[in-house]
Amino acid sequence: MEPNLKPSKKDNFIKARLNKLSPFQQQLITDILRGILVIVSSIIYSLAVDIFLEPAELLSVGATSVGQIITATLQKMLPEGTHNFFTDNVGIYVFLINIPLFIIGFKHVSPRFVIFSGLSVLVQTIFMQEWVGGRDILASIGINPVEDKLFLAIIAGLFVGVAIGLALRYGTSTGGVDIIAQALSLKKGMSIGVISMIINISLAVVNGLIRGDIRLALYTFIFIIIMNICVDKIHTAYNCLRIDVITKHKEEVSKALLEGIQRGCTSIDVQGVYTKEMKFDIFMVVSSYEVDKAKKIIFEVDPDAFIMVSPIKRIIGAFFRHTIA
Repeated sequence: MEPNLKPSKKDNFIKARLNKLSPFQQQLITDILRGILVIVSSIIYSLAVDIFLEPAELLSVGATSVGQIITATLQKMLPEGTHNFFTDNVGIYVFLINIPLFIIGFKHVSPRFVIFSGLSVLVQTIFMQEWVGGRDILASIGINPVEDKLFLAIIAGLFVGVAIGLALRYGTSTGGVDIIAQALSLKKGMSIGVISMIINISLAVVNGLIRGDIRLALYTFIFIIIMNICVDKIHTAYNCLRIDVITKHKEEVSKALLEGIQRGCTSIDVQGVYTKEMKFDIFMVVSSYEVDKAKKIIFEVDPDAFIMVSPIKRIIGAFFRHTIA
């Protein structure tokens, strides 16, 4: 059942305050809030890798997993006990790997998306260092990374999935494979979770072979499955929905939706069975992240409009996917 879509008094107060600001000021506030979210989600992601995955020798996802594979390979090549900046510093490899990916994102997603993703990678580079002390933290709470790999895989999947899902939901990413997945999702309409899972499972097998323990790949599969469930539950930007608007103001609502959402819509004449009033049903297909924006546009024109939202399983034909940032 759809929640009540009527704007609350709080929504109206916030809208009134925002309307007093210039478009530049509104965009600046949005970008500041988005930047804060990027920093928070990136810290959660980095700490999950440092505390839960690295001590258990489990692989993360995307560029981070490639960085982990590189450091694991260097550690096996060097004499046992040899540690230096390049064998323990996953963060620096995450930064280097993301440079060409940013170029892809800039061309196929959006410049703002890449800027915020770059901020995320910078935070990861800082926090994916030895100073976090993941093994010491686990030891202090009585968790053995060798014996408790299943628990660590599950808890890491939850934390990483929430971090990545929030970043994607609000118009950015944690970098790496997310950028490629976002570009493919925009062009092909594929699920970001499915794209990421294919790439990350392949890397997990490589990690198990390098470390000489295929069980690590199996535990990593559990982590990836849980993570992707969280990502797809939180990030629904490319699930399509149908919005039906019952209104007396066909021309005004249709024009506002066309200008605000920039999608086509269709209207049909309808009649209320109880009131016998003639009204119009204006319907259009949107990405789910556009629903809130459409709701605000509709109620600005017609506060008495009745809105229904229903899922669309499949679209055949042209459906333009707007960039999310």
